Amino acid sequence: MYLTEALTALSSDPQQMTRGILRIFHFIGLALGLGSALLLDMMIVRFFLGKVLTQHATDVFAFCAEVVGVGLKLLWVTGIGFLIYYWLYEPIKLTNEKVWAKMVIVAILTVNGHFIHKTILPFLQEQVGRTMLEGTTRLRQHLFVSASIVSLVSWFGPLIIANLPQLNFQVPMLQILAIYAMVLAAFFTVAHLILMMGNTHASLARKFRRTGAI
Repeated sequence: MYLTEALTALSSDPQQMTRGILRIFHFIGLALGLGSALLLDMMIVRFFLGKVLTQHATDVFAFCAEVVGVGLKLLWVTGIGFLIYYWLYEPIKLTNEKVWAKMVIVAILTVNGHFIHKTILPFLQEQVGRTMLEGTTRLRQHLFVSASIVSLVSWFGPLIIANLPQLNFQVPMLQILAIYAMVLAAFFTVAHLILMMGNTHASLARKFRRTGAI
């Protein structure tokens, strides 16, 4: 009886039910992607500091990356679903440039995720039994740091933008993306400075050891 009443209430407004289903799966995709990306980034930072990589750790990296991929797929499916929904029922929302800014950031996340899957994960597998930076070039180190920063900032981007109604129909897409780019640049600067200082410290330590100064 109660189930029948609930189903009747839900089916009484198919338009709102469709919107609700899209929102639920959109938030699930965001939660999966953001949570797994944060865990992945925190683990990478831990091993970036000199801890020896184990097979178990790389398996966890791969699992987190797969979950991130599922989250991304859900974002794309529900994002396109929202565009179709707006086109059918609320065409005015297609002129909200915040929507398109979110789509651009998700596209950046997708490209970055492809790079992580094809480049970083295979490299980490090769590093099992060694530290993450052992035998790596400075360029590769900076590329990996950049990928982690793009992942971190870009997963928070859609979440923050979605919860700022002040942006609706008020702020152009290019302005939103310019702010996103500035945040990325700030994180890039800090992360790469830390990496360079760490490399300088490691180089000095090796030099001192060779000369017998320490």
